Amino acid sequence: MKILTTILFLVVLAASLAVSQEKSADTPDRKALNGFGGHLLVVENPRAFIEEWMKPETPNIKPARDVKHGASLGAFVLFAGCKPDAQGNCKAEVDYTIYEPDGTVFVERKSQTLWDAPPVPPPNVQLGKAILAFTLPPDATDGEYKVKAKVSDLNANITLDLETKFRLH
Repeated sequence: MKILTTILFLVVLAASLAVSQEKSADTPDRKALNGFGGHLLVVENPRAFIEEWMKPETPNIKPARDVKHGASLGAFVLFAGCKPDAQGNCKAEVDYTIYEPDGTVFVERKSQTLWDAPPVPPPNVQLGKAILAFTLPPDATDGEYKVKAKVSDLNANITLDLETKFRLH
């Protein structure tokens, strides 16, 4: 739970800084705007990540940086600060796109439901429902892969463009 609180603190801090026009607090994989924040992660072994996330202890999160052919990967979005609608539900979506080293699209998923339920209370951070699990085939091109997530709080009309990278070798 400590890491959840720490992540939320960083998201809220980034949101506060964004409001005060200090956008330097944002990073390509973690951004916030008007209280809504998101963090894009790519991890190896997505099932193990979910199991780790569900434990009551602080999760051990290791983003994938260097991966081997045949690796099972998952793209996840952690978020906080989603605005509830009149029924009290957060409505958030994500568009995932993964680019190969030459810039061509490896996989794309649009309008995936990130969350459609009451938002988690502060200071908690929520793991989004939309998970993009994928495996890099043995003949995949070596090099740097770019993962993008366009995360939208539909009730607040806020969109964050997040990006992370990993290297296949």
